Amino acid sequence: MPLRHERLADANPDALCSDVTASLQRGEMSILPTETVYGLTALPSHEQAAERVSNWKGRDAKQPLTFHVADIDDVKKLGAKIGLAAERLIERYWPGPLTLILKGPDGNSIGVRQPANEFTRKVIKACGEPLWMTSVNATGESPLLEPKDIAAACQADVAFLVDDGASPIGVASTVVRVDRGPIEVLREGILTRDEVLGTAADLILFVCTGNTCRSPLAEAMAREEIGQAMGIPANEVLARGIKFASAGTATVPGMSASDGSLKAGAETGLDLNNHRSQPIDSSLWQRAMKIYCLGDSHRQTLLAEAPECADKIELLRPDGMDIADPYGGDLQVYQRARDEIHAAVKARTGDWWP
Repeated sequence: MPLRHERLADANPDALCSDVTASLQRGEMSILPTETVYGLTALPSHEQAAERVSNWKGRDAKQPLTFHVADIDDVKKLGAKIGLAAERLIERYWPGPLTLILKGPDGNSIGVRQPANEFTRKVIKACGEPLWMTSVNATGESPLLEPKDIAAACQADVAFLVDDGASPIGVASTVVRVDRGPIEVLREGILTRDEVLGTAADLILFVCTGNTCRSPLAEAMAREEIGQAMGIPANEVLARGIKFASAGTATVPGMSASDGSLKAGAETGLDLNNHRSQPIDSSLWQRAMKIYCLGDSHRQTLLAEAPECADKIELLRPDGMDIADPYGGDLQVYQRARDEIHAAVKARTGDWWP
């Protein structure tokens, strides 16, 4: 079977899609483009497909292959369970360089991705089912990235190479397990662990004026308290699905925590050295599950700007009192604010981790 090397830019896409689809339905393999790396492709419903892919790559035939879908309906066809974390990741990153490990209908795990290449999604749609795709390389070797190298390696074994030039990213997708327990980033690609975990987690937001004194302390304290409640280090809380952040109603981006907050926090083991201020905006208040204001002026500002978020905006202190702004005060003033914030945070922890 000679390889048919088709340059997508020169081809009739409808005719090529039809030819590739017919070839896959006969049980033949093709190479299709994606935004990450090219994919060795086979039709899962063909009884010999998995064996052919495994033989070509020199891998265990029992090792699962990733399903590539045209749209979210294909995920439903697979019977995969989509929880809230997976839903957030799909909304943010699909189509794109993210593979999700989901729970399948039989309780086993399945890998699923929606590639960003329009032609490849067109082929998947035409096949009527998700396709298996895996990087073009022997097991243990780096993926082949250049179409000419792929053509040379696949001359005798593959029916089609759809050449769409160099893959825009050139790095395999980020792989994230969301089928059980804490979210796990099994492989980093262009999407980093912190990006993925931050997108998947529930966002709890603390708001003050400048986002340099009170709200950074509240954010750090909340992370510590929930870490203790979970019995894990604070830096692992994000992987358990909770992200704490802070913002200001009247600030500029990138400011460090104030000296008083740095010192008062350090006395109780809090390190605010990496804090950088950010203004609160719609991307934050829409995303947040809960928004805790350090003073009523912040609550009123948010209610005026985002009345649709009224049900998730409240004062941090359960008694409805303000925590006074320590800005410009001495260390004792900051210590007093710190302790008030700590007491309020402890009273709220049951809201985030019952």
